[in-house]
Amino acid sequence: MIVDRYGPVVATVCGGFAAGYSIRESLGQDLFHIESSGKWYGTFVTAQWAGSLAVLAAILVLALCHRRRPRLSAAGATVVSVLLMALPSFAPIASNQAVTTNALGAGALVGVCGLVAGGRALPSAGIAVGLLGSLLFYRAISPLRGPREGRWMDGLAPQLVESTVPFLLLLATTVVLLVAVRRAPEGRFEASDAAAALVLGFVFLAVYTYLGNTTSTVSRWLFAVVIVVFLTCAVASELGGRNGRYLMLGLAIAASGVNSVGWSDASWWVFVGAAVLFVGAVGVGLRRDLTTVALVVLAGVTATGLLPTGDSAVNVVGAIAYCTLYPVAIGLAVGSMQPTRTVASTIGPLVPFALTLFSVSAPVPPRVFGWMDGTSDDYVQPIVWLYSPLPVGVVVASLVVLGSLVVIRHGERAHHDRVSESSGP
Repeated sequence: MIVDRYGPVVATVCGGFAAGYSIRESLGQDLFHIESSGKWYGTFVTAQWAGSLAVLAAILVLALCHRRRPRLSAAGATVVSVLLMALPSFAPIASNQAVTTNALGAGALVGVCGLVAGGRALPSAGIAVGLLGSLLFYRAISPLRGPREGRWMDGLAPQLVESTVPFLLLLATTVVLLVAVRRAPEGRFEASDAAAALVLGFVFLAVYTYLGNTTSTVSRWLFAVVIVVFLTCAVASELGGRNGRYLMLGLAIAASGVNSVGWSDASWWVFVGAAVLFVGAVGVGLRRDLTTVALVVLAGVTATGLLPTGDSAVNVVGAIAYCTLYPVAIGLAVGSMQPTRTVASTIGPLVPFALTLFSVSAPVPPRVFGWMDGTSDDYVQPIVWLYSPLPVGVVVASLVVLGSLVVIRHGERAHHDRVSESSGP
């Protein structure tokens, strides 16, 4: 039946997108100010904190649902996750506290999507499309919601902030997931994979907090990168095969986020084209393994952040590359490297959310906080433009992407050798 074939894919795409967008949308506009001011709760309002909590919640939901009556437990987890995400619209909690509740709800929603996918290729690709699509196009989609109350987190006084995702969309996502949960297969829960992912998430959070946040020096940031890269490689080796490859892909995508695209009000047609390229590339990757091509292109696109801007002050080549080649490279890689186990398919696309050393705290020139940024009143924004950190951040990120490719290829050869030896002459 069509529902059985495509229903889980639609459900995981919707659930993954709602979760990923919600994590990004819950973050405050004064995040850098809070980190630089040294407030005690500064650690608990960061993108790193939200991503790490999402990983924790996703693994806990998977474990609890597989423990007893999976379908009933998953249905309950779906309702609870949506209620947590919608909570700011109904309860007068502070926006900085809403980062935590929202991250837990989003992570639980991803865990339900993992249960629906059950390690199957198409639904697992749906989780990645939803999560990574929200990551790629958040800056383009968010302004379409229109004016809404800003999320200011410098203060603990309760304030009513609206839900990160409109309630009607959350309700529709709940219905779609509940239908998919009723038909979900009895998948397996890999406890060893879950333990490795939990360790990885906690280390990511600790390294960011104490070494690699926005107030760190370049040398401390580099040390933080070395730690997380080596640990990710070790966990990927423990997972092995396609599941380890998928984790390394998450690292590569996190590194490539060192540059980010800014979108103007007139860029909707660019966004639509990029989204079509992304989804189409995933479909191509599911039919043909283009891992090497995808990661080489991903490294090249990341390196465009080094190109000089010239007189225009806009990196035109880099902006075009991130709007066209970037979604294609990520889509091809996601389709080509689908895992075979439940935990890996669930956690892999969450790695870019839980590892923000590149997308948030790569070395940048000193920030100046003020009401005016020096631009003239008649300044016309480009359609899209590229944000890039200092060159050292771009170079390191490009090397991490290439290093991920080397680790992936080495793991494939080792796996092939083991299979050949076990099969005999």
